[in-house]
Amino acid sequence: MTGIAARTPDELPEPTTTPPERTTTPPDGSATPSDGTSPIGSDPEMPGTAKQIDLLRWHLDRYDRLRASTASRASVVLSASAILSAGNAVVFAQLLSGSVADRLGPALLVVFTLASMVSAGLVVLALLRAASVLVTIRPSRALLGGYDDLPAALVFNGSDTVRRLHSFAEFRSALTGQRSAEILQAAQVELWIGIQQHRQRYVRLREAVRLLRYAAVAFLAILVSALVGNLFLQL
Repeated sequence: MTGIAARTPDELPEPTTTPPERTTTPPDGSATPSDGTSPIGSDPEMPGTAKQIDLLRWHLDRYDRLRASTASRASVVLSASAILSAGNAVVFAQLLSGSVADRLGPALLVVFTLASMVSAGLVVLALLRAASVLVTIRPSRALLGGYDDLPAALVFNGSDTVRRLHSFAEFRSALTGQRSAEILQAAQVELWIGIQQHRQRYVRLREAVRLLRYAAVAFLAILVSALVGNLFLQL
C-alpha cells in the first residue's frame, strides 16, 4: 500500500481496457462494422444492396429471355394459322363453285359451309391472340391495373423514363443522381412489371395454341368428310 501511494502520476500503470470497435456509416445511413459484417440488429443472411441489385439483374435478364421465347412461339402460331387460312380459302372456293354445290345438295352445302366458317373463325381468333403476344396495344401499367400504385422506375422502365424525362439533361441528372435504394426500388418495379407481362403473354399464347388446335381439328374433319362424300358420290 505504501509503495502504490508513493508512485508519481508518471509511474502509474496504463489502463488495460480496449476502446470500442469503430463502425463505418455507408451512404444509405445504416451503421456497418469496420470488419464488413452485417449491421447490428439486421438479418445476417440478408444480402447487401449490391448483391440484391445483382440478383434483380439476373431475374430481369431471365424474364427478358422468357418474353423473347414467348414471342418466338407466337410467330410459329402465326405461321401455322396462315397455313390453315390458306386451306380454308381453298375449301371456300370449292364450295362456292357451281359444280360442287350441285353435287352436294342444299343440306350438305350448308353443313360444309358452316363447318368451314367455324374453322376460319377459330383461325382468326388464334391470329388475334398470337398477335397480342408479339406486342401490346396498351401500356403495361394500364394492362396490369393500379397505374398509380407502382412508383416510377426511371431508367429501368422505358415508358416511365420517356413520360417523366423530356431532355437529355434531365435523363443524365436522374441517372447520375440515383442512390442505391432508388436503384433497388426501380429494379424491383421493373421486375414486377416484367413478371406480370410475361404471365399475361404466356396465357394468351396458350389460348392461341388451343384455338389453333380446334381449328386444325375442324379443318381435318371437313377434309375427311369431303373425301368420304366424294367416294360415295362416285359409287
